[in-house]
Amino acid sequence: MKPSLLFITGWAHSKETLQPLANAFASDFQTTLYTGTEVLKTRKIPDAEIIVAHSMGGILALEHLPTSCKKLILISSTARFCATTDYPCGVAQPLLRRMIKQLKRNPEAVLESFFQNVHHPDVGPSFDPTFDLDSLVLGLEYLQNTDLRGSIQQIKIPVLLLHGTSDLIIPADASTWLHNHLPQSELQLFPSAGHALYKDAQTVGFWNI
Repeated sequence: MKPSLLFITGWAHSKETLQPLANAFASDFQTTLYTGTEVLKTRKIPDAEIIVAHSMGGILALEHLPTSCKKLILISSTARFCATTDYPCGVAQPLLRRMIKQLKRNPEAVLESFFQNVHHPDVGPSFDPTFDLDSLVLGLEYLQNTDLRGSIQQIKIPVLLLHGTSDLIIPADASTWLHNHLPQSELQLFPSAGHALYKDAQTVGFWNI
């Protein structure tokens, strides 16, 4: 039987975002894709030997890691999305609160701006217009309120941290913080790459899993 490989997307990302990665490993792994919203609503991650999670999906993976997981790969992720006085590796809370309010009034404009930042410094595809507004708000509220810094030491399995230094959504320092606090971790920073690091997965050579 093939080993199991589970992918979890970030906020406002569909399964199609990580489908090319799943396709690349389909011959060697039993691949499954979940959106971050699906995991957020159930607060449970299915059993898998390896988990690859992006952004909010990575936070959810850290919080709900199944005991079956033997290796975790976090792409552009963090233990806390919002910055505090003792944790500068995030966005200011007022910005996120404003984003939630604006999302309820003009979701298309918010998502268009968000995905421009996601694909920086490149130009990427726009958002999927078939979004679920309630799910998007739920995700932002989760990002606003979740702080996993106190539980990081409980992650005993190897964790590979991948982050672009030009990420406009989650600063690369967030992965550096994780690297300094996780019991077992490897950090790879990619100069000039942005939040959508998953787009370059076939060229940067980090998928030896």
